[in-house]
Amino acid sequence: MKNKIYIFIFVLFASTGLYFGFGWNQSKQDYKIESAIVSRGDLVVTVRATGTAIPKNRLEIKPPIAGRVESILVEEGNQVGKGKILAWMSSTERAALLDAARAKGADELKKWEDFYKPTPVISPLRGLVIASNISPGQTVTQQDILYVLSDNLMVQAKVDETDLSKIKIGQKANIVVDSFSDEPIQAKVKHIGYEAVIENNVTMYNVDLDLNRIPGYLRSGMSITVDFILSEEKDVLLVPNEFIKRNDGKGVILIKENELYKESIVTIGSFDDQNTAVLFGLKEGESVFRKKKIQDSKKSNGSGGPFSSPKIPKR
Repeated sequence: MKNKIYIFIFVLFASTGLYFGFGWNQSKQDYKIESAIVSRGDLVVTVRATGTAIPKNRLEIKPPIAGRVESILVEEGNQVGKGKILAWMSSTERAALLDAARAKGADELKKWEDFYKPTPVISPLRGLVIASNISPGQTVTQQDILYVLSDNLMVQAKVDETDLSKIKIGQKANIVVDSFSDEPIQAKVKHIGYEAVIENNVTMYNVDLDLNRIPGYLRSGMSITVDFILSEEKDVLLVPNEFIKRNDGKGVILIKENELYKESIVTIGSFDDQNTAVLFGLKEGESVFRKKKIQDSKKSNGSGGPFSSPKIPKR
């Protein structure tokens, strides 16, 4: 009987030793402590959309008469003023008369040129010539488009219906021309469309933006990336999102005090895809911590949250 009791006690102590020696160490190895430094910077929360540069007012200029283009005075890319003469042309009758006079000599040609004046093609507004479709000697009808003018370029963005409630008239935005990505341009929302546009089975709405400045390289039809600014916080403390837990407008972080880790409540502001603004409760340069599963640390979306605790393995 005593031998059985001794055997039972030995097995009990051996099992307990294996648990604390193997099980606990294994649990500790499943987790690691990561840290991050509280930094200071600006936090800009945005909604991103794609867009296109388009003319504010696109005007097609057609000839006042049918006939022949005698000379052109402006080219594509030129800025023109209102009332500027863009080209000279002859009516069908004048062109025929000049051709007949030219066969009789220079004096006869000059006589008819002075007597029968050419017709000007005039710009009705101040703007940029974005297309030129004529050349000297070309015969045209009154339905042909000689020039296309634009008074100014703007940006039209396509916003997903799920983000439309975040966009307001007058809201600031930053735009980047995809082929000139180093040069952001400030813009402002001018108009929000009322009619939906379906693209790839997604409901979108057109949002028009005015540019604070129009760079010389901008062309109609260029692809644009638009970041609508929802909020801006300047010179605030920033903590990586994975090191903070949000709870009813407050933030919970893990700090180290006297070699022990404990939770602390902080006041938080806005957050983007990477950082959360901390308004009160931390200082620049402080460290914050989190416990993370080792097996999840190699994955892009680990499940060992900032405040997870190791589970004790079952015996």
